[in-house]
Amino acid sequence: MSLADDHFARKLAAQSKAWEDTSDKKKERAPREPAVPQMGVCDKCKTEALLRKFRFKETTVSAGAASFGTVVKRLCENCAPKSKAQKDAEVPQMDKKQLKNLLRAAKKGRL
Repeated sequence: MSLADDHFARKLAAQSKAWEDTSDKKKERAPREPAVPQMGVCDKCKTEALLRKFRFKETTVSAGAASFGTVVKRLCENCAPKSKAQKDAEVPQMDKKQLKNLLRAAKKGRL
């Protein structure tokens, strides 16, 4: 190993040590707790109820120029957007005709 190799090895070691000392270590974060609902007037249905904050992306066009931004709206439980799990849990009810066709298909062994 030559003098130049030793010089660069020491330089790299010093730089990596300095980087470790100055770099910000990520702090361990506790899991976020859901926000506590507060009383107020819903932005959508204008009724007084317990409200939660929701963020929506909004695009507006004025004078030929488009602007994009995030808007915070306070919504009640009825107006709040539903998650995929909630949408999947809601099973629509079948009317008599649909039920009759389903039973006929099951009887013929198509299901």
